[in-house]
Amino acid sequence: MEKETLLKFENVSFSYEDEKTDRSFAVKDISFSVYKGEFLAILGHNGSGKSTIAKLSNAIYLPTSGKVTVDGMDTSVPDNEIPIRKKVGVVFQNPDNQIVASIVEEDVAFGPENLAVPPKEIRMRVDDALKAVDMYDRRFSETHRLSGGQKQRVAIAGIIAMRPSCIVLDEPTAMLDPKGRADVMKTITALNKELGISIILITHFMEEAVAADRVMVVNNARIRAMGTPREVFSQREMLKECGLELPDAAKLCDVLKEKGFALRSDILTEEEFIDEIVKMSVKQRSEI
Repeated sequence: MEKETLLKFENVSFSYEDEKTDRSFAVKDISFSVYKGEFLAILGHNGSGKSTIAKLSNAIYLPTSGKVTVDGMDTSVPDNEIPIRKKVGVVFQNPDNQIVASIVEEDVAFGPENLAVPPKEIRMRVDDALKAVDMYDRRFSETHRLSGGQKQRVAIAGIIAMRPSCIVLDEPTAMLDPKGRADVMKTITALNKELGISIILITHFMEEAVAADRVMVVNNARIRAMGTPREVFSQREMLKECGLELPDAAKLCDVLKEKGFALRSDILTEEEFIDEIVKMSVKQRSEI
């Protein structure tokens, strides 16, 4: 079955400066599509163009050249701005910069209120969004008393309440502790798998990218690689050139292989690593 395109970048470049030298471009001549229901992870070191892509995806920025379309709507057309932002919501790194109300449920209601959604519909959307991120029991809590992970989940709920087709998350776990990171990633995965929301996750944590359907590597304002996590993480030299590392499980596998252990070369997760070690142990015992 042919995949349905939701977001499309066609030869897109964006410059923060008036002088259009190669050095001034945050992204340069990039083309890619995101499909409905897809989970795409974007990797790249600081300054590679990742955050610019996030802001181009829902008309926060407009291309210097090329075209971005959301469900067929051109982001450069002024009348498309609100419909596009209903389709694509963006969650940024610091949740404190996105939380606008002192009470959780009031903050989640802010977006739908600005879209002139009827009050009864807002009530239903707020409840559904908070349940989706497992924050319904904290709906009356003061936002400033929440943990970093809880604040980020409230920020995500605020986007969900606007009923988007796609959520772009720009390093949403960068400021969180491991538990907060795990909670947010669990929420993101559930939104994608259970609700069918397209996810674009910009991250510098390789383990988070492993959960995606596809991974895109951005370096020096251009796309260097696109493929499944196994396809991308198999390109060791390319990742090194882009200043990126392998997931921890893959790094440990490489170390053990150098010491003579016969392990698969495509292991990416802790679970796969443990399974491989168990299989290797069983095989060694059977040969004794």
